[in-house]
Amino acid sequence: MFKFPRQVLLIEIERHCEFPDCGARNRIGLTKPKAIEYRGFECIQCERWNDDGLHYADMPDWWDEIMPPIN
Repeated sequence: MFKFPRQVLLIEIERHCEFPDCGARNRIGLTKPKAIEYRGFECIQCERWNDDGLHYADMPDWWDEIMPPIN
């Protein structure tokens, strides 16, 4: 029997691979810890790393309530 830890999915973002010969659409689900640490993604098609960051527009309205204060 397999056991997988369950975490609550907070947001899902959509990004396109930055490489012109790929451009694949990537849908990325993030939990709170993953969203805070998010710095990019590996493309599901070409498997190359894409540097990225979350923008305020990517966040749901309640995001400010859960984010730690920036010092």
